[in-house]
Amino acid sequence: MNTTAQTADILVVDDNPDMIHLLSKLLTDRGHRVRAAKESELALRIAESSPPELFLLDISMPGMDGYELCGELKKIEALEDIPVIFVSGYEEEENKIRAFDAGGVDYICKPIHSEELMSRVNTHVELYRLRKQLQQQVEEKTRELAETLTALRVLMTQQQQDSKETEKNILNNINSLVIPYAERLQKTPLNENQLNIVGMLIANLKQVSDSLINNHDLLQMKLTPVEIQVANLIKEGKQTKEIASLLNLSDLTISTHRKNIRKKLNIKDRKLSLNAYLSSL
Repeated sequence: MNTTAQTADILVVDDNPDMIHLLSKLLTDRGHRVRAAKESELALRIAESSPPELFLLDISMPGMDGYELCGELKKIEALEDIPVIFVSGYEEEENKIRAFDAGGVDYICKPIHSEELMSRVNTHVELYRLRKQLQQQVEEKTRELAETLTALRVLMTQQQQDSKETEKNILNNINSLVIPYAERLQKTPLNENQLNIVGMLIANLKQVSDSLINNHDLLQMKLTPVEIQVANLIKEGKQTKEIASLLNLSDLTISTHRKNIRKKLNIKDRKLSLNAYLSSL
């Protein structure tokens, strides 16, 4: 990892003016911007007003100590991800463990060694920036995905509307043109074989007509647009989690839609598969 970070905004919190001076000089000499606070309450106000990229905290301070301050920082959404390095004269293992438990990412023992300080500071600043960059990329991709899903839902709705109109036209043509013509043909002088063929033609046309009527009655008239989408996906064999992902909805919402679809279609038999029922339409 590159240990030479660009200029970083660092907040030093220590009640010892000499230590603040030392840390400030070491950091500013390497190009970093340093702000300082001699007490935890002031540091908290400064950080909330203008979040830094790194905290350097002493442990032993009057009032709120470094452990408590770190805990308070982690409760604030805008500050919770900012790395905290403890800088302390305590070398005992229990102090280090407590520092990490409080939310610290590193622990430097006094006296300060400049190269060690700079290496750790630059490393954690770089990690913080990389995490922020990754988070921004994830948020951007999430927005893009949400926009894509919205566009897809619009297209699916339009496709369903177009399909409904097409089916309606086919249904009208079958009922108003084809079947009446076939019935008139059935009444003309025909031999037995011809009568059988025309009879089969009429029966098949009526079966197609009934299927289209059932589809419109059950899916287009009783169900909401979202329920129609869910029903179509169920008919394709999609499971709840897959449907939730495709429609950008929660699993619970899809489960609720499934229950509403069963209720509206008057499916009282709990053992009857919704997929099987819809596929039979």
